[in-house]
Amino acid sequence: MDTKLIEYVIAIAEEKSLSKAAERLYLSQPALSQRLKKLEDELGTKLFTRERDGLTLTDAGRIYINGGHSILQIKREALRKISSLTHSSKNSLRFACAASSALECIPAFRKAHPEIELMVRRSNSLTAKEDLIMGHADLGILLTSSLQHSVLEYIPLWTGELLLAIPDGHPALLPEDIERGNYSALQNDYFVLTHAPSFVRNVEDQALRNMQIQPNIICEIEDDVSRRYMLNKGLGNAFVPSRLPHPEDTFHTYSLNPPLTFYIVAAYQKSISLSEPMKQLIRLLLTEYDQLPS
Repeated sequence: MDTKLIEYVIAIAEEKSLSKAAERLYLSQPALSQRLKKLEDELGTKLFTRERDGLTLTDAGRIYINGGHSILQIKREALRKISSLTHSSKNSLRFACAASSALECIPAFRKAHPEIELMVRRSNSLTAKEDLIMGHADLGILLTSSLQHSVLEYIPLWTGELLLAIPDGHPALLPEDIERGNYSALQNDYFVLTHAPSFVRNVEDQALRNMQIQPNIICEIEDDVSRRYMLNKGLGNAFVPSRLPHPEDTFHTYSLNPPLTFYIVAAYQKSISLSEPMKQLIRLLLTEYDQLPS
């Protein structure tokens, strides 16, 4: 059952903006606009009108949204029951993980619950969230800029900040420029960014927009090890999460003006009851992240 169009319309209604909805859905604005227009053409009516405070639902739009919520709830319940049937004979826990730091608690969990088969899927936040919503994962760790979600329950584990990372000896940028929010010295620099689409790349793009920088992208990567290597070699600027630096790092980090905060959360469907193994894994995660710097 493909319900993506319903999810798109709900996102537009909640954000009251095509651009913000597209950003949330990891789509381009033209692509989202085209899909909305095609749907409205098929329905023979407009779902939104443009008002002073953004896009507003028409009467037809409200009917579509109400029906859409019902369809999504039916789908989620059906997937939950199918998933429960599929896994009822297995003592297993499906764990979607978008933060490598969360993997540190796995040995302790397996020691506490040797009878549980912990199936770990390493992914980015977008995929982890989708797996949870679709019932393909029981518990997930993901990064988010908001602690609210209509389908998922979020338990905050750690609050971080996206920092600007500059190789040692940058010839032009001064600390006082950063304090004033003046990043013009970076206009022609190379940047190392995260692969798109992903939550991290979305935040990086937001930071660059705030900085009014059109970056020269030297490469797109996933892992922090490669990012740190390129920063230490002076190959480009980047963005890194706030945390204790490695002793061998030579690059410098700065808070952005304005700062960009994100959260690492444990997530699960609001409609499910937590099993004892899930509660134990969440407790281990809370303990693990308590040891990290804010």
